[in-house]
Amino acid sequence: MNAQPMAITGCTILPMTGPGAVIDSGCVSVTDGVITAVQAGELPEGKGETRIDGRGMVLMPGLVNAHTHLYQVLLRAVWEDMPFLAWLKRIYGVAESLNPDHVMAGTLLGCLENLKGGVTTVCEHNFLNPGPECAVTAVEAISRSGLRGVFARTIMDSGEIVPDCTKETPETAFGRIEDLMARQPGAGSSRDDHRLTFRTGPNTPPINASPDLLREIRRFAHQHSIGISAHVAESASVVEVTRRELGRPGVVAHLKDFDLPGEDAIFAHSVHLSPEEIRHLAETGTSVSHNPVSNMMLGDGIAPVVEMLAAGVRVGLGTDGAASNHGQDLFETMKAASLLQKVKHQDAGVIDPYSVLRMATIDGAHALGLGSVCGTVEAGKRADLILVDIRKPHFQPVNDLVSQLVHCAKATDVDTVVVDGRVLMRDRQCTLLDEHEILQRARGAQGDLMARMSVA
Repeated sequence: MNAQPMAITGCTILPMTGPGAVIDSGCVSVTDGVITAVQAGELPEGKGETRIDGRGMVLMPGLVNAHTHLYQVLLRAVWEDMPFLAWLKRIYGVAESLNPDHVMAGTLLGCLENLKGGVTTVCEHNFLNPGPECAVTAVEAISRSGLRGVFARTIMDSGEIVPDCTKETPETAFGRIEDLMARQPGAGSSRDDHRLTFRTGPNTPPINASPDLLREIRRFAHQHSIGISAHVAESASVVEVTRRELGRPGVVAHLKDFDLPGEDAIFAHSVHLSPEEIRHLAETGTSVSHNPVSNMMLGDGIAPVVEMLAAGVRVGLGTDGAASNHGQDLFETMKAASLLQKVKHQDAGVIDPYSVLRMATIDGAHALGLGSVCGTVEAGKRADLILVDIRKPHFQPVNDLVSQLVHCAKATDVDTVVVDGRVLMRDRQCTLLDEHEILQRARGAQGDLMARMSVA
């Protein structure tokens, strides 16, 4: 169904088309879900259109959460202060209790939190599938939310800490992914007129992905023209396993042997990389999702973002799941990404606010293969837009709009969210999702999940 014609007027427009590009008092017109005009001043009122008054607010591209696990909002603050592999073992163990009802409730709440924080695109890295219906349910929840979704249905076929119920042969997993895509006719990796696209990948190589699986994943991705998503070099412990058991210097070096890096791949975390691996990511056009809050929470380290950017690697931003972040706040993530690099390099000027904001918008969109679809405010793009209220005490006075969006803005400053030309939130009230019902359902699912599993 085509969205109703719309005009957003009187706002400051930050199109993210280049540094310094700002329209102080402008208007954006939308028809059939597509941005048709971006200009200073007013537009004459069109017949039957929705008009939104943006005075006192910044109109900008919706944020792109390049890596998360939505259902994990049910697991906020359950396991803390643990080494990475010990924590991961408990996350995997959830599969023995997880059912589609939990997934539906958690994914809807995760979508709601992202939406209310100005995220218009989420990349759901799906890996915990005790049965095929869990992924089917997660896709249904994302579709119901109205958000633009990239669903990365990944695979685990080995690993001592991986429950048997989530291990799959490549043949079984690929059949389930094909069925998942068949349920969404026409959806794929780059269709502009579909809100949902798909990816696959090894979940956390090499600790849960055999060499046979890695070989087959690249073949399957090429065959179906879908992208790849993987957790890569998140912790030093994973790199140590790679060196000890495989004799390879790092995870990217290992994946290179199977031709997994490439323009269609996004590697989440990428904390522990050698200079040679960074160069290989740049040479192959591989993108990275930087997840700084999660990396801090788990004590994983600080990703070499400045080095990756200098080498030409495209970097997006992700929250990761709430089990290792506690939230889905991409504004918080932007601030952490900025400040961590300054601290790591002991150089306040090592990264600028515009580069960080690009990570959360157009660079994240490109990293997910959606750069021609969203990520900027310009004619021809799909209307994935947010209005941020900058009249709040913590934002005033405005001296540097971009820096203050990165360092001062909060998720709760987002007033309006539009995805594909459809208003999903206005005046902080959701128009499609029933917030009360989602919260109530999530509380019930959390209680049932905790009762089913041993939280230790």
